[in-house]
Amino acid sequence: MAEANGARGSGAPRPPEPPADGPPESRPEGALVRHAGSAHRLDVRGVAPVDVSGWDGSEPLLTRPPLLEREGERALVRTLVEELCRHARPRPRAPSRAAAAAAAAAVEAAVPRQHPGEDAQSGERCGQLLIVEGLAGYGKTVLLNEVRRISVENNCMVLSAIGAEREMTRSFSVVRQLFYNLLRTYAPEARAELLGGWFDIIAPAIGLTPAGDGQNPNPLGVRDSLDYLMGGLTQERGPIVLIIDDVQWADLQSLGWLVEFARNNLADLPVLVVVARRTEEQTDADELLSDLGAVEEVLRLTVGTLSPDAVGQIVEQALGRADPQFKARCHEVTAGSPYVLWAMLGEVKRRGLAPTTANMAPLSNIAAGQIGPKLARRLESMGDSTMPVARAIAVLGTDATIARVSQLAEVDGDKVSLIADRLRHRAILADQDTLAFVHPLVAKAVYDWIDHGARGTLHARAARLLVQDGLDARFAALHLLMTERCGDPWVVDQLRNAAEQEKRAGAPDAAVRCLKRALAEPPSAEHRAAVRFELGRAAFVKGDLPDSIEHLRGALADDAGDRVLREQIVLLLSRALGYTDQIEEAVELLDSEASAAHASSTKLRLQAEHFLWAVFWTGDPDYSKRARRLRNLVVRMNGANRTERSLLALRAWYGVVRGDPMVQVLASADQAYGPGLTWTDEDWGFEIPSLLALVYMYCDRNDRAEQLFSDGIDELRAHGWQGHHMAYAYSMRGFVRYRQGKLQLAEEDCRHGLRLALRLGPDAPARWYSLGPLIEVLIAQGRAREAQILAEQFAFREPFPSAVVFPDPQAVHGELRLALGREHDAAADFTEAGYKLERRGVDNPAWCAWRVNLAKALTSTDPEKAYEHACEALRRAYRFGAPSAMGQALRVAGRLEGGPNGLAKIEDAAMWLEHSDSRYEYAVSLIEYGMALRRELGDRDAADALFEGLTVAVECGADRLANAAREVLVDMGELVPASHAGLEGGGAEGMR
Repeated sequence: MAEANGARGSGAPRPPEPPADGPPESRPEGALVRHAGSAHRLDVRGVAPVDVSGWDGSEPLLTRPPLLEREGERALVRTLVEELCRHARPRPRAPSRAAAAAAAAAVEAAVPRQHPGEDAQSGERCGQLLIVEGLAGYGKTVLLNEVRRISVENNCMVLSAIGAEREMTRSFSVVRQLFYNLLRTYAPEARAELLGGWFDIIAPAIGLTPAGDGQNPNPLGVRDSLDYLMGGLTQERGPIVLIIDDVQWADLQSLGWLVEFARNNLADLPVLVVVARRTEEQTDADELLSDLGAVEEVLRLTVGTLSPDAVGQIVEQALGRADPQFKARCHEVTAGSPYVLWAMLGEVKRRGLAPTTANMAPLSNIAAGQIGPKLARRLESMGDSTMPVARAIAVLGTDATIARVSQLAEVDGDKVSLIADRLRHRAILADQDTLAFVHPLVAKAVYDWIDHGARGTLHARAARLLVQDGLDARFAALHLLMTERCGDPWVVDQLRNAAEQEKRAGAPDAAVRCLKRALAEPPSAEHRAAVRFELGRAAFVKGDLPDSIEHLRGALADDAGDRVLREQIVLLLSRALGYTDQIEEAVELLDSEASAAHASSTKLRLQAEHFLWAVFWTGDPDYSKRARRLRNLVVRMNGANRTERSLLALRAWYGVVRGDPMVQVLASADQAYGPGLTWTDEDWGFEIPSLLALVYMYCDRNDRAEQLFSDGIDELRAHGWQGHHMAYAYSMRGFVRYRQGKLQLAEEDCRHGLRLALRLGPDAPARWYSLGPLIEVLIAQGRAREAQILAEQFAFREPFPSAVVFPDPQAVHGELRLALGREHDAAADFTEAGYKLERRGVDNPAWCAWRVNLAKALTSTDPEKAYEHACEALRRAYRFGAPSAMGQALRVAGRLEGGPNGLAKIEDAAMWLEHSDSRYEYAVSLIEYGMALRRELGDRDAADALFEGLTVAVECGADRLANAAREVLVDMGELVPASHAGLEGGGAEGMR
């Protein structure tokens, strides 16, 4: 159960501990001798109340199990807690995410991180991770109780949870235990301040709102919201100690968050994470636990068995003075296991056996009877109804109540209460208000004793009981996953409902599990396609695209004539195919389905998706023909609905790619622009609004493009979509800002996009969208060597993606080689990129200036050919009409032509760019113009253009360019010489 402190140092509320003869893994240490009188509970600072109602004061009462032979571990824990408190300094925190959202990513990207695991001010760690390992019953929980006691003693806030073997499939179970009780004590206003704008994302996962009200966040969004919550709690409550017992049974969603939190945040937050793990258990969490164990500077403690001396001390504390042979036999039959020893001594006391040599014979059977099959036989011997009640408790787990156990075991409620009291007396159930076994070993023994067929029946009945009690379908699904397949429509419905709730709570992997079980039930023939579609959709959200494609294809094959469902299947299947670089198949599927559609709205919707994915098909042999088809299709459209606006946006995009006049392109774009083109619509995706933003960028409407991407980032963040959508949006906004000349902001955006992309895996395709703009930014800043290292680190080289990426990766690779002075290799890149683009019908230097850059690369080796390429780029730029494309082509053509005509072209370039928002290109043209003026007319006429260019270059953060202008001005005597060490490519080299 969760332990959520209402105030620092309170350590409450927490579940009461078991009785004095309970096991050491859940009992406090030390003996307290006093007459209880009328008292029923004693409060010991830092531990839970202990039930002493049955104690007559005639013998010592153990309020905490002896923590023997753990002095080193206890000293380590105390040191960790004290260090945690020393590092807990007040830190400023924004009152809400709404106020900080716009700057958060930029700040993260701009501020260099400390070495992982170092405190920002002192160079030391602020938080720490401690993993306690050992076999079952070896005293791990005792040590965790000591961690709790020391933490409360030091005024730390304690949050705790326990993993449960049969609840691993309940998503966010551990997270819910950690935070639910705490957050529900907050007033709405205080909770809003604590969570900022993350409430709608985090609430369904924690259980504060129904899962059906969730916004379909992806798992990364939920993890980020939990990180934000932990940061807020440390600001509000001070140092936090987070304790998770039996972490090997933690649900994968909670454990996934814990791994990332420990890896990325413990260096900066005053949080001590302590987890206990059974080393003998192999579970689905093993891979994540390995990741947790690989966190930098993790500490590990291995808990072993008790020595004979320690066993002897515990025997005498529990039973009084004991014969040496009796103590030795206790160590022998328990193998030094603290739990088995404590449970055995409780039974010895209950039987009234004195700790003498004469009473050694039964010890072996008593010890064996505390766990495993012999424990189950003990339960059967306690009366006809005892075992059914115990089985019901084992099946229901944390959902067990007197009423539910009564119905499931078919035993009268009053009798269930009596049996529960009897089991508590025998230290089989914990001494607390809920029905829970005293130790997981006991629960396992009872559960394993249930016949396999009976077990499935009990789980099926338990699921119906929980639904009847008003719990949501996810509670029922936990049990339905353990039942036999029988073709029950009710089971299918509950699992489908549970899957939708899991998806909306940010647990698509749990949704997949539910739907696979629903498909195996199996559903009726008329519902099979729908279940397969939902399974394919959940796998798509999870990111398992091959699995998604398999089930979506199966859904198409199972189609029973539902045209609406078929349209949904086709649309999602085409998207999954597109994301896995099977674009040709996606385009052909959509074309075929659109041709077969009867309803005009369905046909248009499928055509819109068809034209969308054709955009990304690099090998499209009919690109020009397809563009004409689209132009004819939208000629009478005015953007009356989402489909029409999407088609108009695509028409604008095709126009950009083909190099149609910019006036025509913007006319279609403006018809498509407006509210309604959202980024988080599951049926439409985010591609249309992002392509529209890029249309505006290539048409030199960078302010509108920047706003569209900023709006998209805000919308994605509000819905918790922190995966590849967010990585792409940040990267593309960085690309826009690069073209605007906002180089520092562009770098911050691109680096943040790259970090988000790498969270998806080292080979995530999203990284290509981040690396291209980032390399261009670094080149513009005069950091070509750094860009080279980045390219090598992330394999930014051949083979380049076959899908369309902005900017074109091979062209960017050529720009990097050109900046490094490798003109021949750069020319090869530009030539190959140009060949591929022309084959696809890409005919616009604004989209990719490969001809302009090829002209630069050929300047020294083949100036005549270079001039031809520059003039052809200029001709195409004039046809399109974007000032930035015309300015860039004019500048290079003028440089190559030379003389008065060349000077006039460079002057025209600066004129075109003066009133655009392409400030970086404007700075380049001004400085180029100044240099040309100096060559043709002398120093006096060049100074003004060079000074103005220098000013704009400095505003942009274009260090290499500014350095080039300074060197010329110094040479002219207009500036005092200054050192510009570290800036690459000054002088003429700075004008590449």
